[in-house]
Amino acid sequence: MNRLYRATNRLIRYSPVLQLKPRLLPSRALYSTAHTRLSDKNASVLRKIFARFLPRYQGPAIGKAVYSACSSYPDFDSFWIKECQLPETFQTWFSTTTLYVWMAMVRIRANPHAKHYNQGLVDSFFRDAEAKIRKSGIKSGRIVNDTLKDLVSSFKGTVMSLDEGLAVSDAALAAAVWRNLVPIDGAVLEVDGIVRYIRAQLKQLDTCDESRILAGQFTFDPIQKCP
Repeated sequence: MNRLYRATNRLIRYSPVLQLKPRLLPSRALYSTAHTRLSDKNASVLRKIFARFLPRYQGPAIGKAVYSACSSYPDFDSFWIKECQLPETFQTWFSTTTLYVWMAMVRIRANPHAKHYNQGLVDSFFRDAEAKIRKSGIKSGRIVNDTLKDLVSSFKGTVMSLDEGLAVSDAALAAAVWRNLVPIDGAVLEVDGIVRYIRAQLKQLDTCDESRILAGQFTFDPIQKCP
């Protein structure tokens, strides 16, 4: 027995193969830690991707909610038609609604994703305009498209004019209102009231929490209440 033990020791001592230590396999804990790190890294990458593209996909829904608030403005009949003596036509509706859409756009511009949200708002506005055009009895797709092109041009011109007036002075803003909304001689008092109303509503929108703005949870005051 002792002879066998000594022989075995000599065999181990002089055999390089038998002196090798077994390679330890990674434990389940180490594998779990590495897997967690990889998962966290993947999750971080996915979050960055979603954060980049999410506003684009949110734009239509947010725009629809904001437009719903804009299109519910008061005073269309009592002020714009009766006081300003504008004709009760589709064009009058489009021009006055443009004003309220523009005021919402001005408020949303403070958001880093304003490009997508305002695009959704404008798209909702023009879908409503197209629906009203078709509801009026126009069936020709060519006529509808031509009308929408004219409305796009009118909308862009009004927005640019109001933006410039807002940035320059009340006089410049009044000129923009007169050219684009109330092009009637002698409507000085009405134009002056609209300018004061615009300033007051923009200030009110600015104090409204952004989450409520994007959810369409805001309203416009009647023009008659503006001091």
